[in-house]
Amino acid sequence: MADAALARADLAELRSLAHLPLPLLAVPLGLGGLGLAWRQAGFAWVGEPLMALTGFAWVLILVLHAARALRHPEAALADWRNPVRCGFVGAASIGMMLTAAALLPHAPALARALLLPAVVLHLAIGLLLLARVLRGEGSPAMLVPPLMIPLVGNVLAPLFLVPLGLPMLGWMLFGVGMLLWLGLQPLLLGRLFEAALPPPMRPSLAILLAPSAVGALAVDALGGPAPAFLALYGLAAFTFALLLMVLRPMLGAGFSIGYWGFTFPLAAFTTATMKVAPGLVGWGMLGFATLAIGAIALATLRLAIQGALLRPH
Repeated sequence: MADAALARADLAELRSLAHLPLPLLAVPLGLGGLGLAWRQAGFAWVGEPLMALTGFAWVLILVLHAARALRHPEAALADWRNPVRCGFVGAASIGMMLTAAALLPHAPALARALLLPAVVLHLAIGLLLLARVLRGEGSPAMLVPPLMIPLVGNVLAPLFLVPLGLPMLGWMLFGVGMLLWLGLQPLLLGRLFEAALPPPMRPSLAILLAPSAVGALAVDALGGPAPAFLALYGLAAFTFALLLMVLRPMLGAGFSIGYWGFTFPLAAFTTATMKVAPGLVGWGMLGFATLAIGAIALATLRLAIQGALLRPH
């Protein structure tokens, strides 16, 4: 009986909330990005349920991570201090922006009340990470694609600030995100020239698609010049083609929560493609994105049912 009790205790420890993966915060990003793509396509009966699911997923995952921080503060602090995982903290505030976007057509005042704190929180996370670097507490190991989430994610805000009548704030955040991207991208590419990412990190390379795709959408939302939109979309299309060329080594380590790194960039590129090519090409991209994100969601749900999300990673 003592052995059985010990085995149960060991199993409980293996499935502890302490092991909840930080990249799970990217789930609402993929769902929200796909919901926005279906909104762009004019199919509210698909887009609105996806946006509602985005808000639900964001609240649920945030509550789980808050409970983890309360019960296992050392584990949460270790994630924040980890040079690779710390970038995923920025996904929490982007999920908050997308939850505000879900409310935007239905409750603009509530969307505004949620969006502005999300913007402040996202800026705060980016400032804290950059301050860490300036204090000499950074590490070259931080130069991985997830670092783009907190630093470049500001580019997303104009898409929702403009409909709320805040274009000036949208332009400022666009400037912050785009200029940090222009500074960060060469450093990331330089790091990749020196050494390949370890196999479990390779799915995060898909994040390289997000800045140009979201930047194109932000320029469009802000009423910027068409050549700027097309230039950014052209870079996004180039990056998308590049990622397809290296897809096999990116996926070589097998399925993990890191696959959610594909979802939001893919959805953003799909939305931009539908603006450039609203016919067969746009619909083809929307179908591909829906199938890919749906498959990742089902695989994640299977892991959750098996209890694999709460095991050491």
